[in-house]
Amino acid sequence: MATLDRRPAAGGSLSATAKETPIRFLPQLPEKRAKPVWSKVSPPFKMDGNLFDITPQPPSGSPPDDAFRRKKHESSRKKSEQGHHDASARRTAAFQKPKKDRENFREALINILMQNEQDMSLPPDDMLSPGEPDTPSSQEKDILRYYYYIQNGIDTEHVAPMEDIWLDHVLGLVPNRLKDGLADYIEMLSDEMREDYLLSVKKAIVDFVLRDPREKEDADDKNMTPIMKELRVVPKPWAKSYISAKISMQKILYITNPTMCSVLDSWNHSFGCLRLVDVEEILMRTESFELNNFQSLCMRHVEAAKDTLLKKWFPEVQNIFYQGNKSKQITHTHLDAFFNSVSVLMTSQLRSLCMDSIDDYHGLYCPPANEVRKNDFQGFVVRLVLEGTEMKFEPSCSDFETVLLNVFDVFVKAVSMVPRVETKLYPVEGARSKATLKPVIAENHIAAMKESVQKVIEKEFIPCNEHTKEFEKYMFLINKEADQFVEKFLTEDKPFDEMKAQVIRFKELADDIVYNSRKVIRLGMFELHCDELIRALSKRADSLCAKILIKMSKTNMDLNKGLCEEYESIANKALATPANTEQLMELKNAIIKVRESTIFELEERILNAKKRLEFLVDYTSMSPAEMRLNSEAFNWHSRMPPIFEEHDEIIGASKRQAENALKLRRERFVEELEGYNKQLEEFESFGDVGEVNRYLKKAQTLNSRLEAAQEKVEQFNIEEEAFDWEITTYPLRKKVLDVLTPYLKLYETTVEFQTKYKDWMDGSFDQIDPDEVEAEVGNFWRTLYKLEKTFANQANPEAMAAKMKGKVSDFKQNTPLVQCICNKGMRDRHWEQMSKIVEFSLKPDTDTTLRKMIDLNLEPYLEKFEGISEAATKEFGLEKAMAKMVEEWTDMEFNIIPYRETGTYILSSVDDVQNILDDQIVKTQTMRGSPFIKPFENEIKEWEEKLIMLQEIIDEWLKVQATWLYLEPIFSSPDIMAQMPEEGR
Repeated sequence: MATLDRRPAAGGSLSATAKETPIRFLPQLPEKRAKPVWSKVSPPFKMDGNLFDITPQPPSGSPPDDAFRRKKHESSRKKSEQGHHDASARRTAAFQKPKKDRENFREALINILMQNEQDMSLPPDDMLSPGEPDTPSSQEKDILRYYYYIQNGIDTEHVAPMEDIWLDHVLGLVPNRLKDGLADYIEMLSDEMREDYLLSVKKAIVDFVLRDPREKEDADDKNMTPIMKELRVVPKPWAKSYISAKISMQKILYITNPTMCSVLDSWNHSFGCLRLVDVEEILMRTESFELNNFQSLCMRHVEAAKDTLLKKWFPEVQNIFYQGNKSKQITHTHLDAFFNSVSVLMTSQLRSLCMDSIDDYHGLYCPPANEVRKNDFQGFVVRLVLEGTEMKFEPSCSDFETVLLNVFDVFVKAVSMVPRVETKLYPVEGARSKATLKPVIAENHIAAMKESVQKVIEKEFIPCNEHTKEFEKYMFLINKEADQFVEKFLTEDKPFDEMKAQVIRFKELADDIVYNSRKVIRLGMFELHCDELIRALSKRADSLCAKILIKMSKTNMDLNKGLCEEYESIANKALATPANTEQLMELKNAIIKVRESTIFELEERILNAKKRLEFLVDYTSMSPAEMRLNSEAFNWHSRMPPIFEEHDEIIGASKRQAENALKLRRERFVEELEGYNKQLEEFESFGDVGEVNRYLKKAQTLNSRLEAAQEKVEQFNIEEEAFDWEITTYPLRKKVLDVLTPYLKLYETTVEFQTKYKDWMDGSFDQIDPDEVEAEVGNFWRTLYKLEKTFANQANPEAMAAKMKGKVSDFKQNTPLVQCICNKGMRDRHWEQMSKIVEFSLKPDTDTTLRKMIDLNLEPYLEKFEGISEAATKEFGLEKAMAKMVEEWTDMEFNIIPYRETGTYILSSVDDVQNILDDQIVKTQTMRGSPFIKPFENEIKEWEEKLIMLQEIIDEWLKVQATWLYLEPIFSSPDIMAQMPEEGR
């Protein structure tokens, strides 16, 4: 519609109102006209047997279509022919004139309008609608004036009438079956169309006249939508596709089929309110849902809805098409296309069911802000439970998301299980198509619904997570730190009072958990049940308390058992009969100590047992064994006085018996000593060296008996002291021992020398140590020399000692040779030197013995051998010193440590290494100056070079390390790193 920028006012000037606010609103003709009276009476229709053939009942004797068309237009042409003939001629001539004539026409038209406005500033009163105020507003005046111009400002003769060909084209679009017998109605409609056309043309003329010529068409183009621009294009680019689509729809449009209408009517009346989930039933619930119960309820609703679809709706639809087929309302020409249309309709109905169900289900969690419900959704039950060392929600937030969001998928799946109707009506033909209907639900819509529900769940779960902080004060129970504490506590030997304090602590903790914690709390959509967590925490506290009580009961039993055992031990000891004097004295002293101190300590322990029993009775139940043990512990104290009286009687009788036994044993011991003294006379006659082993055995036996006699003397002295008798010394035992000692020494020395002599002379030559041989030979000679002096008045022992001393002296003469040839430093080069001196090979082999070497009569060469042996000794010393230096480096390690956070390691603690290095360099240089270093001069020289090179390496290392340590802080500073990034690395 054109806009009105200015309106000419009376007198040829604009009104004040128009100047202030230019009116840009021009009303259009109503887009929807009132329903004519004739259309309120429905024409008679009846159904015939043809598909989609809904035709009116034609009157009897109706003329053919051409005659009917001529007849229906004849009267209208006669009415308009006379009045419009001249106007049509003038209009044709006017459009054939030049542009100037058209401008004159427009000017004349404006003058007419202006003249009309001067004559009458407002339309007549009869144009005002009844009920309007007497003084209309400026805008209302403009609107009324605009309508007045349209009705009265344009003469009908200036408007071209509607072409008959247009009306014929419109009537040609109406099927003949809808026109037969309805000539009167068609004529009334035709008149109405002409009136609408005339009014539209007048309005267009007024809009054209009142349009501001200064307005550019570009402004209209800017305000036009793309659809409006597309409609202005002539010819229409989509005309061919429109016509093609129209022809195709005329052939395959089945939605108007009566069976389709019946399907629609059946759905709207019987199943329009069907939902996959009955939200009202959920809202009627007065208690919160368990998640599994809610899931079961939803599944039950979905199954019920599926049963309704499959057992009621689908059979009803099937029956509609069955009846339609019987009444020939279904054509078999395009059966597949027809049932495809049916499936589209049914799929649309299933999709609307699914979408409505999704919206209702979504509204359960995300209701509109302005919605007022009769009943509120009671939400879900969430249980806070203890699992291991963590508090967990059952079900968890993810469980709720999985179950509640899965319902959307169940909806989609539920409406996708309805079979296509043709598969039941025509199984053979239906096999060619899909078996079930597949309503398409936009995945982004489902995803958006799921996302909003998921956000609600996560938001509503936040208070539940916050509520867990109420139990953080019991965290040591939750994470089992308390269990670890109790386990460690029970492994230690804690006193009973400390265990008692811990029991009271955990008992009070369990009571605090049970009586001061909220078991059920409403938190938004969730009803949080904490009773299981409270029971679990209380159970843990009670179990820890029970563990300590078990340990306390065990400790109490052990203490009472120990107390009873100690009482029993004292009683058994007090009533025991001592076997000897020692036991008698021990028993007597022990009981005295018990009477003076132990019995009072036991009384104190009895009192402690009483306190323990008083505590345990309040917190635990005792077994019959524990009760018997407690009773026994308390009864022992009263049983002790009679036991002590009986003990005194036993001690008295045992003492008298022990005194008599001691007297008898002392007399027998004196007789034994006299027998030992007589045995000494036999040793004076022993002088055969061949029988020395037998002599030694007898001497050792007698010596053992004398040592045992000393123990008896000591025992006698103890008993004598216990009985307050005089202490006896028994000097005869010492006299016998002093006489026996030289004989024993002689026999032992003789046997030992004979053994050593055999080993040296006939044993392995490599095993002989010359220093050890020389020392032992000297000891043997000195011992035998002293024994020879001791036995000066005894012929046989003196002769044996002199004979053995002579043998030792003979062997002693060979010790210089032994020192030379048995030297550990002797090497092959030394044996070669000795062999050159004697002019035959002296190098020992596996069969070489000292006896063989002595038999070679090497004494004349001894002086030369000594020089070689001394050189071998010196060289051997240097060799051992060098090996020792090498060995010192075996376990030596250089310690490196990380320097700050640079990732670089530096050498540390090198003082010990440098000290060893300096010491060994000095030793090596000293050894190189020795005259005996020549055999391994190369080795010592290489070793010296290694040490010097190692010293130089360490010195250079330490210099570089010191420089790096000095420069590293400088180059790692931010300023240097910024200027020199590569060098700083």
